[in-house]
Amino acid sequence: MLSLRNKRESFILLNTHVVFFILIIITTLRIYSLYVSPIELSVDEAQYWHWSRNIDFGYFTKPPLIAWMISFSTFICGNEEWAVRLFSPITHLFISLVLWVTAKFAFDTNSGKIAALIWIFTPAASLGGFIISTDTPLLFFWSLSVYFLLVSFKENSSFSSLFVGIFLGFAFLSKYAALYFLIFLIIWWLIYDRNKFLKFKDILIIIFISALIASTNLYWNYLNDFATINHTISNANLSKINLNYDNMIDFLSSQFLVFGPLLFLLYLLVVIDSFFKNRDITLLALISLPIIILITIQSFLKIANANWAVTAYLGATLILSYYLTLTRSNIFKVFFYFGLLLNIAISLYILMITINASFYPLNLKSNPLRKNLGFENLASKMHDTFIKEKISKIVFEKRGDISRFNYYLNRHDNKFENRFFIKTNSLVPSNFYESNFNYDLVNKTKGEKILIVKNISNLTENTYNLSESKFIKRITTKTVENLERTYFLYVGTIK
Repeated sequence: MLSLRNKRESFILLNTHVVFFILIIITTLRIYSLYVSPIELSVDEAQYWHWSRNIDFGYFTKPPLIAWMISFSTFICGNEEWAVRLFSPITHLFISLVLWVTAKFAFDTNSGKIAALIWIFTPAASLGGFIISTDTPLLFFWSLSVYFLLVSFKENSSFSSLFVGIFLGFAFLSKYAALYFLIFLIIWWLIYDRNKFLKFKDILIIIFISALIASTNLYWNYLNDFATINHTISNANLSKINLNYDNMIDFLSSQFLVFGPLLFLLYLLVVIDSFFKNRDITLLALISLPIIILITIQSFLKIANANWAVTAYLGATLILSYYLTLTRSNIFKVFFYFGLLLNIAISLYILMITINASFYPLNLKSNPLRKNLGFENLASKMHDTFIKEKISKIVFEKRGDISRFNYYLNRHDNKFENRFFIKTNSLVPSNFYESNFNYDLVNKTKGEKILIVKNISNLTENTYNLSESKFIKRITTKTVENLERTYFLYVGTIK
């Protein structure tokens, strides 16, 4: 087994200026990829943009910070796709710098530089640098919470604990997964610390301040029938357990791609060997490994997405950066450097995919990029019909359609703002649009014309309470290779 008891040896890494230059170059390339990429917004990204038009302290499925970020970037740079996603690569640069400062403060200078390089080239940061998601601000504020927590240890500073609470509160406003940090911190304190390094009053400060900041969203939930909290509980609901080894294997396999194939394996080996041998490593292990274990269990009992355990890899990055400068094991170093080179190759490949919207030279049976291509072209065709037929409302039947067409028809002039609705048979809203833009609940005027957008060429007038309807046209566009996306447009007159 690997051991932390090996003596520290001198370790020469890249020059500080070179490491910083690498971080800036990679971030610049990622911003460039945003600007030139033909890949359109995903369902969630378009929905976050919609939220950003109305600043609030909460939204149906997520806390508010993602909408605040997008609102700021689009206010400065406009509403193009690259502006919506702009904070993604910038935030991952900041995360790398925070991890650099954290590892340097807690361990040594070389550990800091290694941590920055590990993170900037992780597949999670590479893909996350192109997609705007709630994980982006969560990871940033989580990393800041770790830094100030370690400062609090070393300097016995309650003032630093105040900042832990502040940034943990903002992490909660990013995504409720921030609760893992607080839960596992308390477990670590009860098992390992118990007032030795982190005083009980500091724990109380962290809990109180983070709860105070989080209370803005909790109050919003109170005013809105606990919409976000209920949605989150519904996602994690284990009342309907479906034991599935395939789900668990898929999740665990995905983690090798989230952090990098070899680095994930090395992290597991180091954590298993070093648990409870070092105060800081034990803390980092307890706010990383249990998250992976917990989500793995959920993937077996129900289902889990690959990104649900992404916060674990901030601690993993710091652990590996420390261990690399400590160990005398040449085998470990060889595997680490090969793993880092592999991550660099994956990062560059992801960059190529985002720029060209192509997986070349891979020939995938099912190209996932097809889901995010063609909507802008279709929106233009839909716009013409809307104007020509003097339509008052557009009705969709799927969240993915209303989300993206709302973006592509409203991003420049808001001409169609609040004219988009969704037709659903669900009695309980399952998403933002069913909750706020339910066609059945909106006021309608006799004789007004609505445009119904369907994925199939079939319309039942009674479903929409129409006096008459007519098929207008079929609109289609190419997505990838020989695949097309098609919609059927109907105009109906309200009874």
